[in-house]
Amino acid sequence: MKTGWILVVDDYSDKSKNAINMLYSAFAGYFDYVLPVRLVSDICDEQLAHCNILVAGKIASNRLLKKCLELSLIDVPKKREEYSIFVGASPFNAKNQIIAVAAKDDAALLYGCADFCNKYCGDILFKGADLWDAECFKNPFDRKLNEWKITLCPAIKTRAIWTWGHVIYDYKGFLNNMARLKLNQIVIWNDVVPLNANDIVEYAHSLSIKVIWGFAWGWATKCKDVLKHIAKNGTDDLKRQILSTYNSQYKNVKGDGIYFQSFTELNTSSKKAKMLANTVTELVNEVCAELLRENPNLHIQFGLHATSVKNNLDVIKNVDERIHIIWEDCGAFPYDYYPDNVADFDQTLLLTNTLLTLRGKNEKFGAVLKGMLKLDWNNFEHFSEPYILGERTNSYIANRQIAKEKIWKIIQADWLKNAEYVRKTVAAAKNNKNAIFEALVEDAMFENKIMFPVALYAEILWTPNEDINLIKEQVAKYPCVNFANL
Repeated sequence: MKTGWILVVDDYSDKSKNAINMLYSAFAGYFDYVLPVRLVSDICDEQLAHCNILVAGKIASNRLLKKCLELSLIDVPKKREEYSIFVGASPFNAKNQIIAVAAKDDAALLYGCADFCNKYCGDILFKGADLWDAECFKNPFDRKLNEWKITLCPAIKTRAIWTWGHVIYDYKGFLNNMARLKLNQIVIWNDVVPLNANDIVEYAHSLSIKVIWGFAWGWATKCKDVLKHIAKNGTDDLKRQILSTYNSQYKNVKGDGIYFQSFTELNTSSKKAKMLANTVTELVNEVCAELLRENPNLHIQFGLHATSVKNNLDVIKNVDERIHIIWEDCGAFPYDYYPDNVADFDQTLLLTNTLLTLRGKNEKFGAVLKGMLKLDWNNFEHFSEPYILGERTNSYIANRQIAKEKIWKIIQADWLKNAEYVRKTVAAAKNNKNAIFEALVEDAMFENKIMFPVALYAEILWTPNEDINLIKEQVAKYPCVNFANL
């Protein structure tokens, strides 16, 4: 009779259950029996000697993990979001096996479980196996497992997605897929705060994801008209409008900060560019000073288009140092919508390096990376009425997926070719402790399928020093990853 498996956890609390659920669903699907779950406080060593063990928890409160640590099977996770995993012979009975996921904190537990499901179950588990044997994939956990040890924490602290809210069709599915990729922030831009904003934030927080609400500070589909109005009338009306919008719509809504764009999405002449840079810097500093007086802990992100201000950085460097500048449209891919546009990448990387220290060594730098799916601006319309975000039927989502696959098929080929440019961009920021990267993933049906480019972007944020070909190979094997039209 084969030795059975048991899952041992610290607890099944609101903070840990999403990680445990992810692990359980991936692991238990291989077995024709119900996988038992026990709390570490309720199981003795004698019982542990008679079974294979899958254990997940925080090392400070889990004696099984402490045992693994004593034997140097795992490392001590010391850093924020760091985890350590060991797969091999059980310390309670060498004839049996153990899978140990040890975490520094709740987020790390989620990420350790995600990487076991993705990296081990998608790759390491099958190394050396006879893939043509019909039994190979039936239950690989019934055989001797390949030993694996890994300790990992992210190179980039804040790993995000940026999207308009109305093109999220299932917010729980969207956030679940972010967690599977170890992403920890979402910027949701709206014309109007969704009615279910608090529900979205609560669910995001259960997955260790922060929510940043985005709204316009003078941004419009025709920023040129806004700039003309300001040149004639000044910015006083705009300042009052921004403060009114924040106080009436966002101040009392749950969330982790705000993001804004102003009238900078332009290609301007040198004369107008200087005026624009001065005007937007003054506007941002005055409004943010007022907001931070009333809300000193408010996290603020300033979405800034390099196309209009890159020749006037001597002005932009005067933006309040408390504000994160999230740069957009800095040049070639990965800032460009088209991932085959890499002709001027060297100049783009030089600009990125300049922006990384624009206001000093502690620069609050961020960047929106593109090259995936975006809004169909040909059919875009603003809306001013309240709405419910991320509640659509499965059939609606499935039908929309079909159209998006045609775009993804082209996009994914260019990511296979040009992902190295993403890695170089992220690697440039790896020593900036404040760096934020936000991938534009809009109307991409991400809630339904994790497409290869999104997963590749997410993994690069964790390991930008790895060889890009190894990262691509690893991500392509994730069980949760899809390729278009396959």
